[in-house]
Amino acid sequence: MWTELKTQAVEAIRQSYALLSQEQNLSPDNEAVTKSLTHLVRTLTKCQAPELIKFLMDTPDLAIEREKLPVLCGIAECEMEKYWARKLLSRAACDLAEFWYFPEYTALCRAEIELFKQQGAFSRISFLGAGALPMTAFMLARECPDTPIVCVDYDAEACELAKQLSRKIGLKDSVNVQWMDALQYTPVENELVICASLLYGREEIYRRLDNHDCALIVRDSEGPYQYLYKAAELPHRSSFREIAKTQIDAMRINTSRYFVRAAKEASHVSAA
Repeated sequence: MWTELKTQAVEAIRQSYALLSQEQNLSPDNEAVTKSLTHLVRTLTKCQAPELIKFLMDTPDLAIEREKLPVLCGIAECEMEKYWARKLLSRAACDLAEFWYFPEYTALCRAEIELFKQQGAFSRISFLGAGALPMTAFMLARECPDTPIVCVDYDAEACELAKQLSRKIGLKDSVNVQWMDALQYTPVENELVICASLLYGREEIYRRLDNHDCALIVRDSEGPYQYLYKAAELPHRSSFREIAKTQIDAMRINTSRYFVRAAKEASHVSAA
């Protein structure tokens, strides 16, 4: 039943890996890269049936691509964000809706707000691994105007572009961009920490956060989308408990998992 789509998916994965592993420029300036990745995303979005997921995630013929393609896609995503940050900054009027994936980021942000809005207000929201185009931070600043937003990234160029963008769109006072290693970030009490899809060193970050009164949203990748992003390392159950998650959706490549500290959850249960 799924023979044709299996063939299309395998070809799209192999072609993208072959191209990205050969090209030096993985930014949108390289039209071939943009065309290949657009086709790959559209193809994987169609492959959500259980039989297709099992085939794509288990077939040994794609073992190399499963391991290496997400790394190349991550590089391409970082380049894309810098490309679009510069593009938006060059405009007389900066309209975030011009960004290719603005609708997808809007859907992702709204879905994440649904995860945590019943938990009450946070004293601060931080975004670790925010990148050059921190769409989530900008959207949260507008959706939660009374909550300070912090963006953290170790890439100095990405941070400078993000700062310029926040000024240009009038969010300089709402979004604080910090150039630093996420491992060095210290949350305040009652903070929501969002871990981006491309964030490195998550396990050590979770261990550090276990000493603080904070909640977590971890962006994960499931099924065929693991050819775009590696599955996220998740916090240990003794430290954080997952209490909600979003479902796979054509408008949201990432799955968002919402965690609270295990000790805090246990105290709430005891009080009840």
